[in-house]
Amino acid sequence: MRFRVAHTTRYRYSAPITETHMEVRLQPSEELGQRLEHFELELTPDTPVRTYVDGFGNRVHYFDYLPEHEMVEVTSRSLVETADRSAREAGDGAGAERPHDFLLFRPPVVEAAGVRRLVDRHRPRSLDSPSEVEAALDALTISISRDFEYRPLTTTVTTAVDEVLRLRTGVCQDFAHLLIAAGRAMGVPTRYVSGYVHAGGRGPTVGASHAWAEAWLPERGWVGYDATHPVHAGERHVRIAVGRDYRDAAPTRGVYVGAARGELEVRVEVEPA
Repeated sequence: MRFRVAHTTRYRYSAPITETHMEVRLQPSEELGQRLEHFELELTPDTPVRTYVDGFGNRVHYFDYLPEHEMVEVTSRSLVETADRSAREAGDGAGAERPHDFLLFRPPVVEAAGVRRLVDRHRPRSLDSPSEVEAALDALTISISRDFEYRPLTTTVTTAVDEVLRLRTGVCQDFAHLLIAAGRAMGVPTRYVSGYVHAGGRGPTVGASHAWAEAWLPERGWVGYDATHPVHAGERHVRIAVGRDYRDAAPTRGVYVGAARGELEVRVEVEPA
């Protein structure tokens, strides 16, 4: 499928600030069959943008704006062709070594007692069997979607997995972090994915960005699991960036000089092309 995506992030400040330093991960990836046809980035205030590729293969744009200002707005526009990647198809690099960096724990993805109890109900009998691992992750995804309530404003991007287990609520990044923690506790390399999802139909989906997890299946490579819906990540998912957790793949990240309070507004529109 082909999608047009418009993503606007606006920071408004209660008083003038200076020296905004920001990096953004908003350019859709070109991995796992996804193809980027067009990408543009607009900034207000206007300032030069530089770019690099980080250690996870994400395209990062970054900029510095030094004069006094009270608002920063970043808008990305993309045209993307996605791929229908079923879990039964071999993934990119399916014959490579397991990516062990995605077995390690660090906050907010922690190996809490509740994670181990969750894993005990879904642990695959063999990590060398793609079908066994896939069945375990399918059941885990459904379990998280069934047992945890999607409720905005109950958590933040820094909320750790053990707190999500206590609250039994969260949003997409919390469900992704929980799935990642359980996958790693099983011994399955699992990573965080930021991006967008279209709800289906011909009209646009308007809201915010999305997050899910990808697990490394033997002989198949990376397969996406979206515990928010719950489904395998497929052609309605637009992949942007990957990492160990939200911090590695955050759409925007930055600092500024000043004592002002900031307000964040985000609007994402995903429309079939």
